[in-house]
Amino acid sequence: MIDGLEGLDLDDLFDSLGVDTEDLDLDPDSVEALVGDETEHLEVLEPAEFHDVLEAIARSTNDLDDVGATIAEIDDYVANVAAGPEELEGLINNIKGIHGEIEVRDLLNAQNDGLEYRLAELTNNPGVDIYGYDADGTIVRRLQVKMTENPDYIRKSLANLPAGVELVSGTEMATAFPGQILDLGVSSTEVAADVEAALTILRTEEPLFTQLATSEPFASYIAKRGIAFA
Repeated sequence: MIDGLEGLDLDDLFDSLGVDTEDLDLDPDSVEALVGDETEHLEVLEPAEFHDVLEAIARSTNDLDDVGATIAEIDDYVANVAAGPEELEGLINNIKGIHGEIEVRDLLNAQNDGLEYRLAELTNNPGVDIYGYDADGTIVRRLQVKMTENPDYIRKSLANLPAGVELVSGTEMATAFPGQILDLGVSSTEVAADVEAALTILRTEEPLFTQLATSEPFASYIAKRGIAFA
């Protein structure tokens, strides 16, 4: 999302973003809606983080293709599922865990430790969320991801952790349970904020976003308009 919108002159705002409002074909009311009161609740969200949340949403439901879902399809799904506050909270909680797994997978792969890390095929796979494969395709590492700020939940997870499986959580719980949780520098609070921010974008009826071509990824659409997320 766009950081620091409050109090900016609209012309200065779009100049700073490199956006020509004439190219967007937005009337003054639409432009005002784009930077209205809703924006004060939005967190800064980088394109890569937005992409990860989109992947998490697609992975969370059989209604979407994990790989081929377009931004328009994901947008429609969120609009239909998150109709009210309770539905939105449920969607956030569901996607938060999956988004955490995706972020952990990406961080592990970025370490270049000689293993390839993949998500379990099923989101409800028992005991293991991420597998680490060696060059021969043999599973040599198993990880379970719990993105939570609830220490009781972590205690229960540790007590029931299968042999040979490492528990990964956010820095908040890794600090509270030293030596028992793998800490990759991921904040559970920030994971939740990423999900809420992405869902806010998807649920906001803004001309800038609703004009998306159905086959065009969101990140490339935004990049072509010079809009920076962070």
